Amino acid sequence: MATSYGTVELVVLEFPQDAIPSPVREEITRLARQPQVRLIDLVRVQRTAEGDLEVTEALEVGEQLGVHGLDLVGAGLVGQEDIDEVGEGLRPGTSALLIVVEHLWSKGLVASVRDAGGMLRSTERIPHDVVAAVIEGPPAR
Repeated sequence: MATSYGTVELVVLEFPQDAIPSPVREEITRLARQPQVRLIDLVRVQRTAEGDLEVTEALEVGEQLGVHGLDLVGAGLVGQEDIDEVGEGLRPGTSALLIVVEHLWSKGLVASVRDAGGMLRSTERIPHDVVAAVIEGPPAR
């Protein structure tokens, strides 16, 4: 029988500079220690000022971020196609961080659906601005 996993998501964070800001590094470190999610792959893509694309793979990115001892069981889930797509959109002097997370809170739900003969059909990320607009209403003028 296959190992059960929760929902897995690729999150792409883009920065207007080539370095990952300190507050973001701190949040990724905090995220890596949370029991509800598991970081399973991590890749940094940077477009140099000269226009070259540089890619830093999982464990080296973890060390750069100060997150040591990561158990990146899904290293390689960020594929070359993902890297190429993100890299195409980066302007010189900018960078992006591609993070694959498993939502551990959903592991039992996904397993119970599969055991009932069902399947996880899709997941979709709803952008922050859309959520805020619906819940909080339109901004005051």
